[in-house]
Amino acid sequence: MRVLRIIGSGAVAFYDELFFFMMLGLINLLSWILIIPGPFAMAGIYTVGQQSVRTKGVNWPMIWDGIKEYGPRSLLLFFIIVAVYGVIGINLWFYLNPDISPFPASVAVWTTPIFIFFGVIWTGVAFYAQSLLMELQEPTMVLVLRNSLFLTILQPVQTLVLLIVTLLSLALSIALPVLLIVWPGFVCCLSLTAARQLITDLTERAEAKGLAEKGVDEEEEDSRDAR
Repeated sequence: MRVLRIIGSGAVAFYDELFFFMMLGLINLLSWILIIPGPFAMAGIYTVGQQSVRTKGVNWPMIWDGIKEYGPRSLLLFFIIVAVYGVIGINLWFYLNPDISPFPASVAVWTTPIFIFFGVIWTGVAFYAQSLLMELQEPTMVLVLRNSLFLTILQPVQTLVLLIVTLLSLALSIALPVLLIVWPGFVCCLSLTAARQLITDLTERAEAKGLAEKGVDEEEEDSRDAR
């Protein structure tokens, strides 16, 4: 099963650079205390993950270059992700609070599943977004979010499985807090591996479809010429 190969490949990439993930994991935990430096630290972790997934070597100057290049955009992405979660959360709170909402309780029965669905979709977008920010040649924020949404919608089963694995690994890390240091590294390897593999699969599928349609068109043209 493809998603199992993705998980396995991501785990191998994570293990290959475990030392760097441990060092950067400590820096990451300290950075999030001040909030703003957190996304910059995550950019460093994803730089390590990107090199590991590509089976290339990692060094500290490379990590620093990744932080300088991707840190500001990671910060912007972080604020966008939090803002959308905030909108979803406010809507859930509004419709579920009878003291504030002018709508009857029956409306909440319909709106709650809708906003939960949007929350799951947005979680899929957030899962891929940082990876695509690193992988795309021209990573504008609109393009990153759009492609993350496409991956989530076009690969729903794989995305859901990957999110479940991410949540299970988070639960394990909470149960064994020492693992929280390396948890972001595991997630970044999982996300980068998934994004690269799923995009490759979609591209190959689109190319195969294009070749098939081209073949049909050529056959129709040959048939008309024969007449």
